[in-house]
Amino acid sequence: MKKNILLLHGWDYDLYTKRTSSKDAWENYQELIKFLENKYNIYKLNFPGFCHEEEPKEKEWNIDDYVKYVERYISNNNLNVDYVLGYSFGGAVAVKWKVTTKTKTKLILIAPAIIRNSNKSHKFIKTPKFLNPIRNIIRDFYIIHILKNPEMRYGTRFLRNSYQSIVRSDLRKELFSINNKDIKLIYGNKDSAVAPKEIIKSAPKSFNCIHMINNANHDNIITDYVNELINIIN
Repeated sequence: MKKNILLLHGWDYDLYTKRTSSKDAWENYQELIKFLENKYNIYKLNFPGFCHEEEPKEKEWNIDDYVKYVERYISNNNLNVDYVLGYSFGGAVAVKWKVTTKTKTKLILIAPAIIRNSNKSHKFIKTPKFLNPIRNIIRDFYIIHILKNPEMRYGTRFLRNSYQSIVRSDLRKELFSINNKDIKLIYGNKDSAVAPKEIIKSAPKSFNCIHMINNANHDNIITDYVNELINIIN
């Protein structure tokens, strides 16, 4: 009997509703999906604002809100989830979800965004709370029009605000609290987006569930290195 696996996708601006006609965030990863279909019963969700999933009325979500969203999906579909496979941001949500719910579900994480490369995360001066709206307008203008960050540039207000909220999350404490037997982390050694070297450097010696794929980066690990992913998952 096949076990159930839930897939959590990454924060890809090409999956924003206004940039895609697809209703499946995993549509471009068919080689990996084909392998998973032979091994598991697959369940997929789209995060709000992606692939025509309706956005909430709130101005923004933090990572805890995404955890609640995953929980609602599981509850609404009456699922018994044996595995969660999370890619990039989806991996971050998976870690927070497992620790928050204390579930026995096992995690397979591909380039999970536990922390981001500090060079990719731009910090802005702190201001008194009443000045934050002005600070945020200046921040967004700088990121969208000067840096031309596509995640911000193409996003709705909800996606832009949520991106700013989740991008600075540091989930190392949660990650290292998970039993080695319940998790696999798979990174490319050329991933410059989510700082795998920092994860390895800060991990306790007993945390030996990290796998590295030579020459893979953050974007192509899930498309060009599927055979390597399959070998590790198997």
